[in-house]
Amino acid sequence: MIDETDRKILSLLQGNARLSNAEIGEAVGMTASSVFERVKKLERKGVITGYVAIVDAEKLGKPLLAFIRVTTATNALRDFDATRDRVLKACMAEPDILECHSVAGEDSFIIKTRAGGPKQLEKTLAKIRRLTQSAHSVTNIVLSTIKESTRIEPERESEIPEWNAPSSI
Repeated sequence: MIDETDRKILSLLQGNARLSNAEIGEAVGMTASSVFERVKKLERKGVITGYVAIVDAEKLGKPLLAFIRVTTATNALRDFDATRDRVLKACMAEPDILECHSVAGEDSFIIKTRAGGPKQLEKTLAKIRRLTQSAHSVTNIVLSTIKESTRIEPERESEIPEWNAPSSI
């Protein structure tokens, strides 16, 4: 499980992944070598999956943010794997697709994409529709972003809902 020290380390790294082990150690009351071991343990456990630079999309020529809800033409459960594979290939092949989520409800997938403008978005949409063999799609263009974050605060063990708690069996 994640203890309070791990929570603090994760919070610091999510705020600034370039902090040194010494800086983190000073903030949590540990030596740099102890922090290094903690971080390596979190990486081995798969809690920390990578480190990234967060960039300004507008300054990179991709000011248009859109969410595309895709409903696929899958009618049978046996078709689901093939559909999912098509969507995976389409999303992996398109660098402007930032996220793709398989969802419950009316839609099959929700895709987050960035584009330089309407024409580029139109090309991305055409690729998505063709490659996923979508029956229907709805595109929502973002006018402004109120909150966007990559930060995830881990639940404390006492706060984990019963349906999500580890089994003692």
